[in-house]
Amino acid sequence: MDNNDTEAPVLDGCDQPKAQEEEPEQEWPYLDVHRHLRYWKMCIRAPLPHIYLSNESNRLALAYFIVNSVTLLTPPPSERTPETPEPLISREDKKLMRKWVLHHQHPTGGFVGTSSLVFPLRDYDTYNFDTKTSDEPDHAGLANITSTLFALQLLALLADEEDEAAAENVFEGVNRVGTLRWLKSLQREDGSFGEALSDLPGHGRFIAGGYDMRYCYIATAIRWILRGDVKEGSPGWVEDFDTEALARYILNSQTYDRGFAGNSQDEAHAGYAYCAIAALTLLDRPLTSTSPSTKPQPHNSPLLHSSIRDLPGLIHWLASRPFVYLEPPPPSASTDPDTYIYQEDDLDDPNFLLPPTPSDLLCLLDTLQKEKGKQVNVAFNGRTNKVADTCYFWWVGGALANLGHLDELVDREAARRFLLEKMQHRIGGFGKSPGSPPDLYHSFFGLAVLGLLDHEGERGKVRAFDAGLAVPRETVGVIERARGKLIESEKKGGKGFDEKQTVRGKEAVEMGLELRGDGERPKWLGACGY
Repeated sequence: MDNNDTEAPVLDGCDQPKAQEEEPEQEWPYLDVHRHLRYWKMCIRAPLPHIYLSNESNRLALAYFIVNSVTLLTPPPSERTPETPEPLISREDKKLMRKWVLHHQHPTGGFVGTSSLVFPLRDYDTYNFDTKTSDEPDHAGLANITSTLFALQLLALLADEEDEAAAENVFEGVNRVGTLRWLKSLQREDGSFGEALSDLPGHGRFIAGGYDMRYCYIATAIRWILRGDVKEGSPGWVEDFDTEALARYILNSQTYDRGFAGNSQDEAHAGYAYCAIAALTLLDRPLTSTSPSTKPQPHNSPLLHSSIRDLPGLIHWLASRPFVYLEPPPPSASTDPDTYIYQEDDLDDPNFLLPPTPSDLLCLLDTLQKEKGKQVNVAFNGRTNKVADTCYFWWVGGALANLGHLDELVDREAARRFLLEKMQHRIGGFGKSPGSPPDLYHSFFGLAVLGLLDHEGERGKVRAFDAGLAVPRETVGVIERARGKLIESEKKGGKGFDEKQTVRGKEAVEMGLELRGDGERPKWLGACGY
């Protein structure tokens, strides 16, 4: 399948093909915003394919990928013109979606991942909000750390950008104090974080979830979003988690080859490296760090730049992840190259050229381009000897951006060309690898990378992206203002949330049907009692 085939049909809303509309003359490869918005419209308005059923417990994550992507592709009000199409998510839809997100809040703090993991309603009659215990042992709807971050990011992403005063209230209804206390309870003695609190019959409460660097990053992001600078003794003050222990845990997870992993004995991975670096930056990131510039600016983190055991080695390891991408040959002469899809297991014919040192990559690119007489692409892997992947581009690029070394270590044009030419799908979205169908996860990260690169070809098409908080730069400003408004409300004696507010499955289903917009109720809902 040739990803730049302009004769391919485009999906309109659901799954019916529609004739391709005329596109303006542009030099390929370019970001086809029209098709990408159609792809995300399909994700919002139509049921997702059955392969997403395994993500039922992660609905907030799926919503985060969709809403964040639509926001990246939607110009801010100040840049819209009479010719700009109406936003894909209307102001009214944002209100409904915000209400849907808040319905996932757990009464003791944090958020659950989906309305189907309901905190048992009978538990509210016997639940002690101080001790966080109940006579009923069933806690199927316990909050988890990943869903909590996605919920907070979603609330900020769903701000009404045409009403700045309303945007300041996006955290209204969030149990800030309860969430920060709950977050502190997820930290282990070694400084690491788990995913959730759970009850083991006969053994009491324990911190569930593995030792995962992602949880450490998420903890620092939640802390930065909600904590603020409330002084001890003031209304809204909450005891902080042990930031020094967390920093030690992260720093001790640098591996022998100078990357980062879950611990120093595991294999280094670009995803863990990003999470480790971003967590360190967030631990000492200023509470107001937005800039009027459209280009993301990393802050000069003392913790990041002075505490990593081998910072040059880490930068070298990250700079070794880009490589020259070569078209993999078909497995045999009888295979049609137009229909062949390269598989990750096809390692007999390497499809990359890695220079002896990262500094030689640009020289290698120049040499190959002169020999071949055409532009050469640069791809990224996340571990040694792995193949190209769209999300690795984000993990490596985001890590280098947080370190302040993206510009000099990544050939933006060659990397951008690979992403748009090989990973961009003809129906919109991005695939995991060349020839792969698009999915929510990789489609979002493809746009995030373009927002990170801030390339001239995408300026005005994709918003500039924040490498630390993984939202557009304008959304960071919303978070800062909303945090201030929430804390101000608490200082005046307001709670800002209903202690008995819970996940109400039926109400969440009704809101989902209303957003869907076709008025039809799936037959299977009746079997679920809805």
